[in-house]
Amino acid sequence: MKYTKKILLAAAALLTCTITLYAYAVNHPTNALSHKACSSWNVVQRKMFTFSHPDFSMRSKLDRSSFVVKPGTATEVPVLMYHYVTPRLDNREPHNKSVIDLDSFEENMKYLYDNGYKTITLDQLEKYVNGEISLPKKSIVITFDDGYQNNYTLAYPVLKKYHFHASLFVIGSRIQPKPVDFNPSKKSDISWPEMKAGSDVFEYNSHTYDLHHKGYMVCGDDLPATLDTSLLDHDIEQIKHIGINTPYIAYPYGYFSEQMIYKLHQHGYRMGFTVRPGFVHPGDSPMVLPRLTVTSDTDMATLLRTGSNILSEKP
Repeated sequence: MKYTKKILLAAAALLTCTITLYAYAVNHPTNALSHKACSSWNVVQRKMFTFSHPDFSMRSKLDRSSFVVKPGTATEVPVLMYHYVTPRLDNREPHNKSVIDLDSFEENMKYLYDNGYKTITLDQLEKYVNGEISLPKKSIVITFDDGYQNNYTLAYPVLKKYHFHASLFVIGSRIQPKPVDFNPSKKSDISWPEMKAGSDVFEYNSHTYDLHHKGYMVCGDDLPATLDTSLLDHDIEQIKHIGINTPYIAYPYGYFSEQMIYKLHQHGYRMGFTVRPGFVHPGDSPMVLPRLTVTSDTDMATLLRTGSNILSEKP
């Protein structure tokens, strides 16, 4: 009995020590071991969140096991992702995957047009993902992130020339009240008058109001501010207040979490876009849809032939 009590006390002390060390590792992620412990704890927290919110699910409304794609219609839809468009001579960042030469962009659009691709809206894509409609075989979605002025001054005329539609995910706080004189060698943001003028080609959706930056520290990693869900309510109110009242969002840097998506659901968001590569299919989880990054070196034919076979990557 005496020894049993000592063993129990020793076990309790060891457990206390272990918990203390684990808590220290989580709160002080300064090396590989403590970083791993912190990451493991975050996984546990995410699972606890899912269990504690039975009303939340990231699953599609569509039962893929019983859904049949109609013959002659799209079995998958590519969603192309662009950011910054610039003339080749003004491209000071040729290796930046977020920058594409204007000539390359025009070649992309010509290829799509010549090969019979038709652009669709995000509303159509949502209905397709939910199994509510079928789409023509060569349906495609074109998206731009951030809301640069060159999306209007340079990309818009090309899109209009080929009768294409596109979605522009704007950062609300960066939209300018009036256009500035466009200088392709300098970064500038789109303005409200330009957005209005381009609305026959573009639809405008959310890239947050003012959360497209890092600064949320988790396990020693500097992550996007959107992962701090305490900031989302105010940010969503702001972007809706300025008129970007949309159920569609592109995640800054492609990062998302269950907690973040739960909050977005509460505010009426129904579809979210990542930077993970791949094609969109009926029955995909609508809040974590993949996109295909297009650069100046991208061969569009190869991308559209192989995009659905690309393995998902962590952004």
